[in-house]
Amino acid sequence: MILPVSEARFLSEYWQQKPLFCPGAIADFQSPLTPEHLAGLAMEPEAESRLVWQSHGAWQQQSGPLQESDFQKEPPWTLLVQRVDHWFSEVAALKSILPALPQWRFDDVMVSYATDEAGVGPHFDRYDVFLLQGIGQREWRLGHHCDERTPQLSENGLNLISPFEPEHTFILEPGDALYVPPGIAHWGVARGPCMTYSLGFRAPSIADLLARRVDHVLERLSESTLLEDGYTATLSARPGEITAAHLANAKDAMHNAIDALDDQRWLGEVVTETSGSDWDDEHPHGALHKQGLVKLHAETKLAWTEQKHLVDLFLNGTHHRLSLDELPHVITLCSGKSVDRALLEHEAEALYSMLLDNGALIPEEDSESPSMLDH
Repeated sequence: MILPVSEARFLSEYWQQKPLFCPGAIADFQSPLTPEHLAGLAMEPEAESRLVWQSHGAWQQQSGPLQESDFQKEPPWTLLVQRVDHWFSEVAALKSILPALPQWRFDDVMVSYATDEAGVGPHFDRYDVFLLQGIGQREWRLGHHCDERTPQLSENGLNLISPFEPEHTFILEPGDALYVPPGIAHWGVARGPCMTYSLGFRAPSIADLLARRVDHVLERLSESTLLEDGYTATLSARPGEITAAHLANAKDAMHNAIDALDDQRWLGEVVTETSGSDWDDEHPHGALHKQGLVKLHAETKLAWTEQKHLVDLFLNGTHHRLSLDELPHVITLCSGKSVDRALLEHEAEALYSMLLDNGALIPEEDSESPSMLDH
């Protein structure tokens, strides 16, 4: 992806701070999908899709799986399908064009098709997104920064901002991209039929991280470990009084216990957790052969932390430990590249077995072809 600023400046001045319009981000970009492919996917029971439109001034939405008759609705309307990168390797390949951001922060590629003048209303999201124009034109109107205190209008499951006053407007052509950080109000309106690829990065909530870290500590903390008064025993206090020193002593005791018993696994487990909604035997991903290349299943989330003598590996929310010798293969797979199956089994047997047992590997040639999804 070609940015109008250096990648270093983007990460320091724009990432999670302010929008950035990137005209010509991908030169001569050709959409890997057609509207027909997207409509076909929206009719699959395993796909997460919805149709959004306005009726007599009120916003409406319908969740999938959709029927062919749903697309005969009077326009304007918008079709949105989540996790399209899990179905089409050509869409998954778009992840490789993004700036150098932590791979484990990436969430999914949502693809939308809109008829002329369609949109989903003014709203804000809690994740970073690169909006890549695939087909046609879309006008993006950006507003102010929002948070949980921003008034929102809830209509049939849609949380919209009203009133909405745009501060900036951009018109995206195929290959143009617009980066929108969390909390920025935005509203995309189609100028003729169009398709947009939304490449999203989702951050874990501090509440989830704190809960997981504390849960791990409580599992290891002995109930016989008690708060010691320490220096506060020599301090004078009025009857019944809890002083600031008493409170500070208790805080120090808790912080010391957390630091001493922290197994450092909570971040990796949380950021690799998956919904698991599509993770079953009905989702076709082929059989592994003795020869040939393999890669990570599109729904696999893999991250790792290097320790002194081993590697902590996190796979779909679970923790595993591997030899340092297997780390090069982990890095290769995390980069989205393929590896030789026989070589992986020979040089990283523990990694290979663990990935195989969890259904995390697929053959290189295995991907959902558009023809499988046409209706």
